[in-house]
Amino acid sequence: MGNRTARNFQFKLKKIMKEGEIKIDFDFKIYKKNIFSQFGEDGIIEEIFKRLSDVSDKRCCEFGAWDGKFLSNTCNLITNHNYEAILIEADKKRFDELNINFPDKKIIKINKFVNFSGDNSLDNILENNSLNKDFDFLSIDIDGCDYWIFENLSKFTPKVICIEFNPSIPIKVEFIQKKDIKINHGSSAKSIIDLGLTKNYFPIASTDCNIFFINNRFKKFITNADKFNIDQLLPNSNDNYIYCGFDGTVFTSKPLNLIWHGIIVNKIQILPKILNVYPGNYNIFQKILLIFFLFFSNPFKYLSKSKFYLKKLFTKLFR
Repeated sequence: MGNRTARNFQFKLKKIMKEGEIKIDFDFKIYKKNIFSQFGEDGIIEEIFKRLSDVSDKRCCEFGAWDGKFLSNTCNLITNHNYEAILIEADKKRFDELNINFPDKKIIKINKFVNFSGDNSLDNILENNSLNKDFDFLSIDIDGCDYWIFENLSKFTPKVICIEFNPSIPIKVEFIQKKDIKINHGSSAKSIIDLGLTKNYFPIASTDCNIFFINNRFKKFITNADKFNIDQLLPNSNDNYIYCGFDGTVFTSKPLNLIWHGIIVNKIQILPKILNVYPGNYNIFQKILLIFFLFFSNPFKYLSKSKFYLKKLFTKLFR
């Protein structure tokens, strides 16, 4: 962006703010629409890049890209906005479909698992395909290790990053899944936002399971906000509280939704029913049964301190 363009933008921004009209808003929900995306991401992306039009290089990258169309966050940019793209998909069958859907050579298709380091790290893949360091848009959606891929991205600073979070985790909870590509837990929105802030990215929008970040160098084009409110950024929080009764009954503040399996869990049963009693009211049989239950729940714990727990057993039985 030339100095004159930057000065013109700053002048317009100051004029708008003086007039009390905030056109550079911080609420992208009104722009949601789906063309290929799942939860309105296409509309948000279009609005973001309208605001970044003066600095756009019209290049993007998405992984896992699936077949390039199904629930895609980049297909609209490619199809309707003349973007060049790098589309990465590890699954061979989906990759074959990707090649059929995008035969154009300006769309680079890559059949690889993206790893945290080495030849298949995202940095190396992007570097080998001559992307600008601050290319327009990166979409990260691999159903698990999204946090760690973002964390390991160091050579490139895309203007906008869209990254998947686990929407079943309450927004105030910090949860980072284990750094293992074979695990599919996903990380919490809060943990991903905290990571983004350490990498000079500011959260600007969200959908049901994606957060959008803007690199701080380009933030002035998107919003004049200095802070964000996580409750406003993620209004559809799945806050759910778990607690227990004196008798060991487990309660949740609302049914537990296993979103990806389509299962609603109304009751969590930890103890066998015969032990679902306040321990002060146990009879001798229940006391013995509890000890066996605890042992088989975690045998290593009890075997490593067998003398301590044998003493505890006799104390419980004969007090």
